[in-house]
Amino acid sequence: MINPEEYKACKGYIKDQWRKLTAKTVKNKKLIIGLPNAYICPSRDEFDKKMYYWDSYFIILGLLCDNKVTTAKGMAENLFYLFRTYGFIPQSNRFYHLGKSNPPLLTAIITELFPYVKSKTWLRKALKVAVGEYETVWTYGYRITPTGLSRYWEPTHTHEQAEDESGWDRTSRFFDRCLDITPVDLNCLLYKYELDIADFYSILKDFTQARYWKTKAVKRKKLINTCMWDSRRGFFFDLDYKQNKKTPAWSLAGFVPLWAGLADAEQAQRCANNLKYFEYPGGLVTTRRKYIRKGQRQWDYPIGWACLHWFVIKGLFDYGYREDAERIAEKWLNTCRKVFDKTGKFWEKYNVVKPGIGKVGRYPVQAGFGWSNGVFLKILEMLSDSGQR
Repeated sequence: MINPEEYKACKGYIKDQWRKLTAKTVKNKKLIIGLPNAYICPSRDEFDKKMYYWDSYFIILGLLCDNKVTTAKGMAENLFYLFRTYGFIPQSNRFYHLGKSNPPLLTAIITELFPYVKSKTWLRKALKVAVGEYETVWTYGYRITPTGLSRYWEPTHTHEQAEDESGWDRTSRFFDRCLDITPVDLNCLLYKYELDIADFYSILKDFTQARYWKTKAVKRKKLINTCMWDSRRGFFFDLDYKQNKKTPAWSLAGFVPLWAGLADAEQAQRCANNLKYFEYPGGLVTTRRKYIRKGQRQWDYPIGWACLHWFVIKGLFDYGYREDAERIAEKWLNTCRKVFDKTGKFWEKYNVVKPGIGKVGRYPVQAGFGWSNGVFLKILEMLSDSGQR
């Protein structure tokens, strides 16, 4: 059982950070793509005035915990604007990011916001964008592999740039051949798109379209289970579609099927049994140490990320593994709190093996930090709510 008083100073810091991290860039200026609404940028250093696509989902989780609905809704509508303007949602509102996107989390954002917005007119507008993004970006052209599943890709056809689109920049997980990999997390996000879109159509009472999208989800689930579930190891793995075999790399991406609701009961249990390969005093490492390639990378052991902790913790909770979820959640919250007590800041990433600031990276470690703030509040809210039941 958590004691909310222990985290009071952290919550006060985050409230102040929302103000400090708020940006508004209405007009295009140099490298900045203007956006119609204010937004939260990840940090004020490396990511100043940038609104990142997948960061926005995790930030919005926290904004809604703090009842900042207007800002959260505005960020979603910024994403709608980017799609309508450019035909896809770029990695950020920078012109140099117009060649690549980010892990698709738009329907998850819409799902979180709709109970607050409560407008079917708004939902129709959001749904049009989500369907467009699904059909013209993620299930179209070079992003589709011969398996029928999707991959990360960008116009220069370089593995490094595709890895950037995945958000896992850099990681041993893709073996420096990201274009050859069909990622399990990406395809589970698209499975959730299909189910979410079906739910949106049901709310709008278009049951023919709802059935159509549920059928697509069933088909994708079968493909994921065939191509990515390893019954011997009891875990989900990426597929190397060029070699037609699962990759050997264990990563927290293998828990995204639980967050997306794709795993069956046996798969969820076996995934939970494999937490032992990732769990350390400060939380969960991103990949198993055994599979680290030459050169230390920020999306590898010993680094833990807020976004991945949310996927794992929420997935475990949803499948009834509450004890595991709460144990990991408390480790993560306490890592954030203890480092905050020492430094007065939240950070982009953390070392969870020897709990502290995660200093491995492509650029100086960032303080602030948008998604660390958002996930912290959401996990704290979830633990507080579960403790009251």
